[in-house]
Amino acid sequence: MTTRVVFDREFLHAVRVRGLTVRELAQRAHLSSATVSAALHGRPLNVRSAVLLARAVAGCPVIKELEQWVAGKS
Repeated sequence: MTTRVVFDREFLHAVRVRGLTVRELAQRAHLSSATVSAALHGRPLNVRSAVLLARAVAGCPVIKELEQWVAGKS
């Protein structure tokens, strides 16, 4: 059995407040844009992909202005 990970809306919020595009996040995580898009839409990912995405997002600073603007819009 393969373990799958599903990101929730908090992940989408984390991506938005960092100003990351799908393409940029895919490059940072060394994944395809399709995999990143799947994650952002709440589709299940394998653990390896989820870890790469989580690390890529965590490695980018939050943009304060975006954090204030995006609040409640995710």
